[in-house]
Amino acid sequence: MQVSVNLKNIMSTFLKNPCYESANTYAACIEFHQDKLHRRGFHTSQLIDYTLEPNPDAGDDKNAPPQKLALAFSTADVVVLGWRLGHLADKLQENDLAAVRVLPKRYDEAVGHSAFVASITITPIAKG
Repeated sequence: MQVSVNLKNIMSTFLKNPCYESANTYAACIEFHQDKLHRRGFHTSQLIDYTLEPNPDAGDDKNAPPQKLALAFSTADVVVLGWRLGHLADKLQENDLAAVRVLPKRYDEAVGHSAFVASITITPIAKG
C-alpha cells in the first residue's frame, strides 16, 4: 500500500527528513520535539554518551519500535524509540544532529528508509 502525504505540511522546519533535522555545519544544541507544543534542547557539550541498541521492551511485538537510542546528558537522560535510528546515531557521531521529533505511526511508510521516531522520553537528573 502506497501512502501519499505532504510531509512539508506536518512541520515545515524539518525539510529533508520529517523526524530529524541536520545542522548545516556544527550543531551547538540538540532539540527534542515531543509534540507540537513541547520541545527541549540540550547543548551538545552536555552530551556524555549515547547508545543504540535493540529495544528490550519490543519483544516479539512487530508493531513495537525495535530500536532504542539512549542519550546521557549532564542534566537529563533522553530515550528515543523508533525504526532505523542508526541514521540519528550517525548524525550524533558527526555532530550534525540539530533536532529530533516524534511522528504519528501512520506516517511510517511515507518516511521511507529514513529514521522514524515513535517516542521521546526525557528524564531530568535529580539535583543533589
